[in-house]
Amino acid sequence: MARIAEMFASAFRDGRQAPGLEAYLEALCFGSPHLSSDNGSRVFEDESGTVCAAILSVPMRFRVEGQLVTARLLCNFMAVGETGPRGAANLSRYFRGKRHDFLFSDTALESSTVHWKAGGGRVLPVQSLEWRRLFRPLAAEVPRLHRALRSEAGQMALAPLRLLDAGLRRRYKRLVARMPEGLAVETVGPARFLFEARPMLGRFSVRPDWDPAEFAWLMRMVESNPGLGALRFCLVTDAGGAIIGAAAYCGSGRGRASVLNLLCLEERERETVAALLADLDRQGYSEARGMTQPFMMPALQAMAHVTFRHRGFFCLGGRLPALHRAVEQDLLYAEGLSSESWSRLLTDF
Repeated sequence: MARIAEMFASAFRDGRQAPGLEAYLEALCFGSPHLSSDNGSRVFEDESGTVCAAILSVPMRFRVEGQLVTARLLCNFMAVGETGPRGAANLSRYFRGKRHDFLFSDTALESSTVHWKAGGGRVLPVQSLEWRRLFRPLAAEVPRLHRALRSEAGQMALAPLRLLDAGLRRRYKRLVARMPEGLAVETVGPARFLFEARPMLGRFSVRPDWDPAEFAWLMRMVESNPGLGALRFCLVTDAGGAIIGAAAYCGSGRGRASVLNLLCLEERERETVAALLADLDRQGYSEARGMTQPFMMPALQAMAHVTFRHRGFFCLGGRLPALHRAVEQDLLYAEGLSSESWSRLLTDF
């Protein structure tokens, strides 16, 4: 694992290796309860026995038209040294979709999309977007200029900006996300979230299985990421007390709320989005962000001050016909806990 950490630092961090990287890679690559020799990460060694290329892979269980399938979430694709390009080409051929049931990545670079398409894979434009809703613009934008301001202590330094934001919110009323009449948001534990979310996942022909062992491991991985903040779960209820939506998100202090998963009953998308945004605003977050999904797009577009930007290409491949049918019918759900959104390799190190 030391060599993989060295390669990661060389490929993505200009050679700077942060403390704890090797241990985290160990947990990421070997911690999943569904890991096997068939679905783990893969490396390429040159003639001298030196690892010169690697693709990190995390197994994740999905239901594909009812069939239990172990998908492979492909994370970092890296190559170093003179023999690195040859190793990268070898790994690229191995990971062609026609050789595997289900492969996907939600953070692919543009250069990687060529390999995905060459192997019969697809690039999903909507899932490649991130939505963003500003609540307190000044407090949200300034931390982007200096990393130290993203910490809890740094948030205290932003107090004067919050006073200015309060003035902006009084003047520009649409900055405030208001709770729709009759709706409410309740904070719950992971078991309750999972129980209520399962029926909502049923609308998708390809969806995460989230068995207890995998869900517990994913929560531990999320909670080990200091850049995201505490993991929280909530439910949205309507005026009659019926549960219409569920969400998992991370956040701390008054900074960013990172929405990992947002689910709802069919035809209740707009209410669910509006209620969650209003609750995050009420808690004092400066902004909220999350991965865009086709079924949520109309509801997100209807919200004031929601914008979209490219977040990394969402690529998918596999030999299962049902997988491609789901893509064509917008019946694929893979985000948040069932993606790379929680990884420290994106927000830390």
